[in-house]
Amino acid sequence: MKIRGQHAILLISLLSLLILTQLHHLVPNAKQKSTTASNKSSNDNVQLNSRDYINVGFSEFEFLQSKQHEIELEQKYNVTAILLHWKRSTSVARAVNYLVDSNLFKEIIIWNNNPNINLNKTIFKKNNHSLDSIRIINSKENLKDEAKYRACAEANTMGCFYVDDDWD
Repeated sequence: MKIRGQHAILLISLLSLLILTQLHHLVPNAKQKSTTASNKSSNDNVQLNSRDYINVGFSEFEFLQSKQHEIELEQKYNVTAILLHWKRSTSVARAVNYLVDSNLFKEIIIWNNNPNINLNKTIFKKNNHSLDSIRIINSKENLKDEAKYRACAEANTMGCFYVDDDWD
């Protein structure tokens, strides 16, 4: 048993050494390409730097371009977020906080289908000034799927985005 284990370790070591020598031949090419890669347009997601690391992140230009696109979408679309609630109040609170932070919705309507629970805005972030855009409708009965259509009919926008309290 020990001999086989030692042979396996020796084989793994040799394979690792072989792989490292193959990678060593690629490093000089990466150094030569690093100057040409940095001269490419800023739309490339993969760039090589002088340390031979690959940068797969976003450039500052791409980040700003994405942010500008988000601003354009906010201005172009008038959308209300509709959240259907049954019993997962914590999940609804998390969803509302995400939706408020996204700044993509003109208003957020929470339709509470559970007549045994009375929802109010105290379950949301207290330090967020956008809570004015949130409306809660506490239904006297469980309207099930019909609730999302009624909530959208209450919206002050042209479109609705639906989320259920079991979204996570």
